[in-house]
Amino acid sequence: MMSEDNLKGPNGEDVRSSVSQDAAVSSTDRFYEDHAVEYFSGTSGAQTQFVLDRFLSHLPANAAILDAGCGSGRDLKFFLSRGHCALGIDASTALVQMAAQHSGAPCEVARIESISYEDRFDGIWACASLLHLPRDAFRPALRCLTRALKRGGTLFMAVQEGQGEAILPDGRLYVYYSEDDIRRSLDAAGLAVNELWASRNSADAVHQPVWINVIATVR
Repeated sequence: MMSEDNLKGPNGEDVRSSVSQDAAVSSTDRFYEDHAVEYFSGTSGAQTQFVLDRFLSHLPANAAILDAGCGSGRDLKFFLSRGHCALGIDASTALVQMAAQHSGAPCEVARIESISYEDRFDGIWACASLLHLPRDAFRPALRCLTRALKRGGTLFMAVQEGQGEAILPDGRLYVYYSEDDIRRSLDAAGLAVNELWASRNSADAVHQPVWINVIATVR
C-alpha cells in the first residue's frame, strides 16, 4: 500500500491515498483511455515551443528523439517540423492512435518503465509523464531511459514539485518530487544535470502546481 504519512500536493495541501500501487497504475491508465478525446482536445494546442526549443538546442541536426508519454502527439509534430526523426510511446492505445494521426510520426503502445531500447536516441522527451509512475518505479524508469540514449544523449523531464503521492479525484496517480530528489535520482541513473528550472503553467497562476524541468545528459 502507498504510505499515508507526510503526503503533500504541489501547493502544500494534505493528500491521502490508501490505494495499492497496482490499482493506482490501473486507475491512471483507465483515465487516459476513457478520456482520450477530452485529453487530446485540451492538450494538442498548448504552447510549449519555448521549452521544446530549449531541449532541441542540446541535440544535433536530424536527431532521433523518443517522446516518452506522447499523449496527443503535439510535441512529436513539432519535432518532425524541425527536421528530426521522432518516435512516440504511450500506455494508452487510444492516445497512441490519435498521436500518430495528429503528428504523422510512428507511435507505439508501451510503458516507459518497460522499454528495452538501447543506444538508440539522441534525445528523450518525457514531459509530464514520469510523475504518473509509482515512486518505486521512478529510478528504474530513468535507467531504462538512460540505456535508450546514445552516449552523450539528452533527456528532458518535467515533474511536479511537492511531497508524497496521491490519487486525484479523476483517478490519476501523481507522485511529487523535490529538486534534491530529482538530482539524486538522475545521478543514480548515470545522468548529469545541465539545466534545472521551476515554472508554472502561467506566470500569474500562483495556485497552479510548480513544475521542475530538467535537461540532463548521459555521463
